[in-house]
Amino acid sequence: MAPEQKKNILDSAIDLLTDRDEKAAAAAAAAKAKADAEAKAKADAEAAAAKVKADAEAKAKAEAAATQKMLEETKAAAAAETAKLRAELDAKAKADAILTTHTVVAGETLSGIALKYYGHATPEYWNKIKDANKELIDKHKGNIIAGDKLIIPKA
Repeated sequence: MAPEQKKNILDSAIDLLTDRDEKAAAAAAAAKAKADAEAKAKADAEAAAAKVKADAEAKAKAEAAATQKMLEETKAAAAAETAKLRAELDAKAKADAILTTHTVVAGETLSGIALKYYGHATPEYWNKIKDANKELIDKHKGNIIAGDKLIIPKA
């Protein structure tokens, strides 16, 4: 049975004389409107929170990328500075390891040159000269030639 049919005569009479049903319908409509407004406000708040979160994440990613770039630039600068210092130290060590240079004259030998600079003509000393000038001596097939400028390393 429909709700209209369940009403008794008294309720029907009251309905005719009052606007009780209209008030109930208006109250239901107001409650629905209020619920809809609350749902919309909640959805808007969630959307705003999601936007704030997305903006914060984007900002954090941008800052992380900038920090990473700065870190990489710093590492590259440090590596370049390290390489420069290492080259300077190697050059200084090489210069410190050289006693002098010697220009070969006709008839000289490595053992004679070793005797002149080290006071010894043994293989230990002339091999130092040979090792220090390996490229030049290898170019002449194991010989030294008058006019060659030899590096004389420190003993």
